[in-house]
Amino acid sequence: MEKHHWYKLKKRLKDIMAPNLNISFNYSPLRKKTNRSEITLRFFQVKLDDEIIWQFPEDTNQVIDENFIYGQSKFDNQYINLEFPIQSIIAYLNLPKEKLFNYEDKAGIAEILKVCDKRIGYNRLKTLELSQAGTKIFAKRFNRKKDLKGRYNERTTL
Repeated sequence: MEKHHWYKLKKRLKDIMAPNLNISFNYSPLRKKTNRSEITLRFFQVKLDDEIIWQFPEDTNQVIDENFIYGQSKFDNQYINLEFPIQSIIAYLNLPKEKLFNYEDKAGIAEILKVCDKRIGYNRLKTLELSQAGTKIFAKRFNRKKDLKGRYNERTTL
């Protein structure tokens, strides 16, 4: 992906983000020359208040092995293409509003997109089983704090 395409995509992401979130999506392509060609390694981070809460490839739902540099992974003795966060973001942004809540991806970033998206409200989001990253964003977005039993208290104001 060329650099200017990422900036356009980042702007589209910013347009759907809840305004009270200090969240950033960072894409870092790293080009590496091999004996035969040039390979682009793709790294991706999501930061909330300057804390890294999700990273690709570390936090993906996919099997990452030595074939990662080729954009593939070996699964059941077959090579399958990896789904990168950028592909998931593009697919999510291109969905109609009524299909956003049911969107799933292989990269593992769909939940984060849903929780950040100002078009999806509190009542729908509270029905999701959230990961640690999703829980942090949810708490920040809706000014929520967990009680001792791990449940969210009623809305609090900061």
